[in-house]
Amino acid sequence: MNRNGLLLCLISSLALAACHASEGPAGSSSSRSTAAKDAHGRATSPDHEADDAAHFLAGIPGREGSPYKALETQQAWIDHAKQMDEAWARFEKRRKVGMAAFQKSELTGAPVDGSPIWYPFSGGDALTMLTFFPGHTTYVMAALEPPGRVPKAAQLEQLDLAKELPLIANTLSSLLGKSFFVTREMDRQLRGQVTDGVAEPMLIILARMGYQINNHKYVQLDESGKLIPRTLEEKRAAFGKNRGLVLEIQRDGEDPATLTYISLNLDDAHMKDNQPFKTYVAGLGKSCTLLKSTSYMMHSDGFKAIRQMVLDDSALIVQDDSGVPWKYFTQDEWQVQLYGDYVSPFGRDFQFRTQKDLRAAYEENRKSVKPLNFRMGYGAGKVESNLQVARRK
Repeated sequence: MNRNGLLLCLISSLALAACHASEGPAGSSSSRSTAAKDAHGRATSPDHEADDAAHFLAGIPGREGSPYKALETQQAWIDHAKQMDEAWARFEKRRKVGMAAFQKSELTGAPVDGSPIWYPFSGGDALTMLTFFPGHTTYVMAALEPPGRVPKAAQLEQLDLAKELPLIANTLSSLLGKSFFVTREMDRQLRGQVTDGVAEPMLIILARMGYQINNHKYVQLDESGKLIPRTLEEKRAAFGKNRGLVLEIQRDGEDPATLTYISLNLDDAHMKDNQPFKTYVAGLGKSCTLLKSTSYMMHSDGFKAIRQMVLDDSALIVQDDSGVPWKYFTQDEWQVQLYGDYVSPFGRDFQFRTQKDLRAAYEENRKSVKPLNFRMGYGAGKVESNLQVARRK
């Protein structure tokens, strides 16, 4: 290439970089992924319907040609974007820095690297999962809340955005501030009252974390435990066993990933006849499993099946004290590292779930207990948080 050609190439490259930079500050959570590539290094195209909706709901300016561009000029959206910026900045300052440092120091190497990630009792909390386990290619979330639907611009145009956008933003307030979705809040927000499921909060999380959405599919498990397409239900927020949403996502510098959310009841009464879900989870292989703020479900005799699935199908478990009870981590099968501190469950509601053996383990292993430099789980910010990382021997 001659000097003139080289100069022209350089000018074109700088112009393209400037165009990309205009979509958001470089390296910020608002920066839109513009160079996502598949596993073979080929550029992938975003699913504009889902990707555009994610950016609009997240308060991030959309691409030119987005059907939401006109809506972005409304004062309601401008106020919403400011509210989302402020909420996300508080999360990043107060919790994300510590969580990211924990991930780098504690959740790398075998068996974490390359493993599928499984998150029972997740609600729509893609935030904690993707912060603790970035760069994986398979993510599976499972909870009672409906999967919901990706909204369309035409639907949002009909809403009073000054009223609706603050309600949508508020669906994430507990997760960003307390680290978990509050069950009673989900009951009055994610079942048709504000959104028709977890889709919209998850879209916001993905956009804010810098993910591009390349595709979305509405799915269900067939009798053999395989994901198959499903038609959208007519009734918003309708319940239905093993209905789900698949989001194909990607972030700059990472391989494409599949995030699958499956809606079901995880108690024994429902799990006894749910062989498709058991087959599906077993088919993932040995996973890294995340358990947090589960309302101590697996401490109950009514959740034996899911507890055993976690113990059988996990190579590693990251949890707070609401996850698998301490007594099930036998020394011949598991090596467990303790973090933070544990005395008893926070508040009066779960005091009857106090684990004396877990408290004794913290006392006996005090010299090897590692600090936890971020808030997590019930009582976050009011009492010291705790985590346990159990690795199968």
